[in-house]
Amino acid sequence: MVTINQRVQIIFERLQTNAHAFAETHRLVASSLYNIVKNNRKPNSETLERMCAVEPRISAEYLLRGEGEPLRDQRLIANLTTAEQLRNFKVEINELIDTKLQQLEA
Repeated sequence: MVTINQRVQIIFERLQTNAHAFAETHRLVASSLYNIVKNNRKPNSETLERMCAVEPRISAEYLLRGEGEPLRDQRLIANLTTAEQLRNFKVEINELIDTKLQQLEA
């Protein structure tokens, strides 16, 4: 099973970037992303949320659960406004959190 840290690295590879470049481009903390990729720490929910918010091609489903493809279909994203993308992400992330909570409580 691919860990969440490995999924972050896979996403960077698919985006043809690395932790430092992604952080610089999207105003994130480079050391945090580097430590995630190097498996020194697990990403927190805020980091995951910000990654998906700043890069709409990232699949929240893949990032959080390892399901589907690392990147979303660009043709679907191109027709959405930023507000629509953020609303969609909010729905996706809430559904994933609810599912995970149900699994943990079972």
